[in-house]
Amino acid sequence: MRVSSNIIYQQSVFNLGNRQSDLTILQNQLSTGRRILTPSDDPVGSARSLNLQQSTSQNEQYIKNVQYGRGALSLAEGNLQQVTSIIQDIQKLAVQSGSPALTSAEKKMIEADVRGKYQELISLANTTDGNGLYLFSGYKGDTKPFNELAYGNVRYDGDQGQREVQISPSRQIPVSDSGADIFVKINDGNGTFTTTMNGNAGGANLGTGVISPGVVTDPVKWTNTNNRERYRIQFHVVPDPVDITKTITNYDIIDNDTTSANYNRSMIDGYNYTTGLPAGGRTDTVATPNAYPRQYTSGNDILFSQQIGEATPLYANWDFGAKLSVEGVPKDGDSFKLEPSKFQDIFTTIGDYASALTSYANSSVGGATFQNQLNTLLSNMDNTLNKILTVQANIGARMNEIDSTEGTSSDLNVQFKTTISKLTDLNYVSAISDFSLTQTYLEAARKSFSSVQGLSLFQYIS
Repeated sequence: MRVSSNIIYQQSVFNLGNRQSDLTILQNQLSTGRRILTPSDDPVGSARSLNLQQSTSQNEQYIKNVQYGRGALSLAEGNLQQVTSIIQDIQKLAVQSGSPALTSAEKKMIEADVRGKYQELISLANTTDGNGLYLFSGYKGDTKPFNELAYGNVRYDGDQGQREVQISPSRQIPVSDSGADIFVKINDGNGTFTTTMNGNAGGANLGTGVISPGVVTDPVKWTNTNNRERYRIQFHVVPDPVDITKTITNYDIIDNDTTSANYNRSMIDGYNYTTGLPAGGRTDTVATPNAYPRQYTSGNDILFSQQIGEATPLYANWDFGAKLSVEGVPKDGDSFKLEPSKFQDIFTTIGDYASALTSYANSSVGGATFQNQLNTLLSNMDNTLNKILTVQANIGARMNEIDSTEGTSSDLNVQFKTTISKLTDLNYVSAISDFSLTQTYLEAARKSFSSVQGLSLFQYIS
């Protein structure tokens, strides 16, 4: 094969250019510390690296979201801790105000303290986070959730939602709570039913009877289809024919649901207080001085079930799995009522307590009325405290989940960066060796080209 001088020159220049290009690439790799400078250097590795970088950026945003969520939840938890302290303070004041030794003036002084705690509670309920968003307004972060219309009358203007942040590809976690769930949707009474004074024929009760909040001893029995959940405990008091210095006090449990077909009928013996049937069923006689079916003893349980000797109940073998008690001395016609629990916000509860303090009448009847109001307050405050503690526990669970997710995300970031490093980082030992070798190749190419370019027949023409 004949090789012309032109081919020699072209091939030598081509080799020199390739070696120079290789050296330049190696020099760039050594100066940047990266193996892949352009996608063409390693198309597969470059694509994998790009995907991992995108995953790393996304994961770092999740970590930022986690940090924001932790801050918001920590603020809410601290806020609710202060709310808990206020409620406990009001409970202490309630117990203190129940002392019969306190006068009306002293109870009004307690009311002034309660009013201050009430205002503090509203302030806490309207707390904002570092971004100016209200903690307890649901989705409406820019809307003030609680607005006072009058003392004890507070309107909730937020909604039922919970703001959420994305903390992982598959998990959004709530970082706020609805104020309605914390401060408004609180069951009164014992959570199932509530007990209050129903009054005498002339208005308020005239005796000193004080009713307990009551308790459901068997929730399954309470769901009996015959249970109307609205009852009246009515007292009948007559002189004791044996000892005129004493009285005989009996009571009846009466269906008090106005929508019921058995409204105003005795649960114990079926007597109808509207029609007076059966005739003579509630007529006091010498043989039966007090015609009401059950004997009253202060402090004893009033059971919502058929008892031994009660032969004609409204419902055979009825048992609704509940009980309560009344202490004190009721007057004839005094009554108490039992109704299903309903939602009552904490501000209304405190307002009712303040009204009870300011309207207290310093008498035995006034003391009994106040004690009934106080029992209702204490029961409602217990329900409020339980509700807030439940929310706090939920916040704690979310914070634990956030901590766990942050740890996972941080570990994932390390893994992503390690893999990217393996794909793109330069092996300096190998690169330096290649650089030295390429320099040698380039130098050899230069010297050989220098030698070859002198080979020409024209040198021998004289």
